[in-house]
Amino acid sequence: MRLGQYSGMRFFVTLIVMLSGWAWAAQAQSATTTLQDCLQPREMQEAVVSKGVVAPAKAVITARRQVPNAEVLRANLCRADEGLVYVITALQKDGRIVQVMVDGPSGNVKSIR
Repeated sequence: MRLGQYSGMRFFVTLIVMLSGWAWAAQAQSATTTLQDCLQPREMQEAVVSKGVVAPAKAVITARRQVPNAEVLRANLCRADEGLVYVITALQKDGRIVQVMVDGPSGNVKSIR
């Protein structure tokens, strides 16, 4: 392989990696936009004890059943119009970010995005 071909190929691979990174960052940013009114860890603990919200571990287990083989990145308890909702963010093996919304009081899945 000549040096010119190697440089062109290297540029092409670098370009693909950069575009993939930008696409992943945009997807991750859109996935976290719903996390604007979430409880702090202490508030989450109080909500579990006083308001009858399911434990975070139960919400994570429920989310894992919906997106098997995904790595859970974050679990937040957030305020929504309909009450408290767990927002479970997971990374699938294909690189996609998925959010599983779990109803706080019941522990049932509300939506998957």
